[in-house]
Amino acid sequence: MTDHSADHLPPDRCPGLLRPHLAADGALVRVRAPGGRLPDGGLRLLSTAARTFADGDVHLTSRGNLQVRGVTVDGCGGVPDGLVESVAAAGFLPSATHERVRNIVASPLSGLTGGLADVRPIVAALDEALCADPMLADLPGRFLFGIDDGRGDISGLRCDLSAVALDDGRARIVIGALSGPVVPLNGVADALIDSARRFLQVRSTQWHVRKLPDEGRELGGGAQLPPPDPHPMPYGVLEAAVSVLVPLGILSPEMVAVLPDRGVIVTPWRGLVLPAGTDPEVLAAAGFALTADSPWSRVTACTGSPGCSLARSDTREVARRTVAGPAPSRHVHIVGCERACGAPHFPHTLVVARSPM
Repeated sequence: MTDHSADHLPPDRCPGLLRPHLAADGALVRVRAPGGRLPDGGLRLLSTAARTFADGDVHLTSRGNLQVRGVTVDGCGGVPDGLVESVAAAGFLPSATHERVRNIVASPLSGLTGGLADVRPIVAALDEALCADPMLADLPGRFLFGIDDGRGDISGLRCDLSAVALDDGRARIVIGALSGPVVPLNGVADALIDSARRFLQVRSTQWHVRKLPDEGRELGGGAQLPPPDPHPMPYGVLEAAVSVLVPLGILSPEMVAVLPDRGVIVTPWRGLVLPAGTDPEVLAAAGFALTADSPWSRVTACTGSPGCSLARSDTREVARRTVAGPAPSRHVHIVGCERACGAPHFPHTLVVARSPM
């Protein structure tokens, strides 16, 4: 068996709670929320921790995870014990050894409305199996699992390993962009775990399945799958939920204060799915967007200055000015340097804002 933890592997700098990323505005810590599903009361507790130990906001990521920024670290680069204790108490740290590899995106409306199958049990089973396997603690922090309930929303996210429901009893495993075997829904977690273990054995210095020399055929991938059709996230009051977009992915304490304690789901598109009956007028007044034609559905931005030392502008302020002006005809992503962090994988206009604001 290949030594997947060999010294020749490049350092994995993907942040977690116990391994922060040091940015210009302090440390950034990321907490994983497999399938975007948050523990009851977890978001409120994390917001309280952000006000105590960081810049006060909770930031959503494009993988349905959560971040806090501006954390003051100790002389060894560690985050305050109180922050770790608060996040663990909120239910976000079931495994200290596997905290950075619990990257699972799933159809956020599954089991609520639409889709071919309820994939929520698969997410729970995959997360449990992932944390129980010591070998898989060595997966790259960028490695992404996906569970699509058949509607096609997760299929476009460039997951490393994923499963797409074919009906209410079967799913196809997808290996990078290649077709894999069809398995029963109750066998999806085991199939993905087996493929992840094989990836560690053959990965060499690669972070992703698609970057392997044979693009995933080493793991049993077959024919190249066609690009999935776009499946935009719906917003507003839905059949059994309320879907909102979070502008720039930033949840202020005032926004968190109007959210329910239970049933909150983070989407990979920096939004939230909330239980049916959540008051849309209260949400709109707090700053959430509830319509697909909101300008915020077509404008995103990287962190920008002062949070990023490489950025040459306050990209978020540029984004706010963009939203206040004429509605853009296509998606606009605003960045502070040529690295273009956070750029979406779908067609968009990239704006490099060079002047300090």
